[in-house]
Amino acid sequence: MSDSELLVAVLARFARLLPAATELPHILDELMQSAIDVLEPGGVTVALSPKLRGDRSELFGGIPEELLDLEVCQRDHARGPGMVAHACGASVTVTDIGSYGDMWPEYTSLAGRHRISSVAAVPMRLDDTEAGVLSLYSRDPRHWTGKDLSVATLLAGMATGHIVTANLVQRQQRVTEQLQHALTTRIVVEQAKGVIAHAHHTTPDAAFALIRAHARRNRVTVHAVAHGIVELGLRI
Repeated sequence: MSDSELLVAVLARFARLLPAATELPHILDELMQSAIDVLEPGGVTVALSPKLRGDRSELFGGIPEELLDLEVCQRDHARGPGMVAHACGASVTVTDIGSYGDMWPEYTSLAGRHRISSVAAVPMRLDDTEAGVLSLYSRDPRHWTGKDLSVATLLAGMATGHIVTANLVQRQQRVTEQLQHALTTRIVVEQAKGVIAHAHHTTPDAAFALIRAHARRNRVTVHAVAHGIVELGLRI
């Protein structure tokens, strides 16, 4: 199979499999495996931006997993090729990592222990969205070509699109769950008001005042009291 045929096959698989993926680790696995299949690096890592995830946590992926040390090192010391690529929004290629000891001492030392000689750090971007960095590694000095970077950028962009979509789906699911919880809570409270109003021969508003006062005295939520009234036979 020629290089172009292999690329088309990998892209087709990537496009076919990812729309069904809603979990970020699955998307990252597909991205890294596709990069390995087409570009044949000695290893691949991915570091997602906490900003994209909507919290302070970070998500890393690595093939092989021990290369994750390089991502953690960059995070801890705030320097390295991936940090530069993410900051400037452009690919960073290094043929001989050992020559960058003055600029990235911790990273260079760790790369040496992993027998990594070369790296290409490619930003994961889609329009104005910055998702993170895809890094390709070689154990031998490698001059990363324009084709290498173009393919890596294409794969990273496809993955970013799926990550953005997955995040939107997850946010919509959370909103739906919150609305459903609010509706369920409202229904239970209304039922409890009816029970107490009937028991005290009073109005629903007065019944709610009794429920709320009971909740405050016992330092529990109104919903908890309402649940007790409707489901457990609590009377106040």
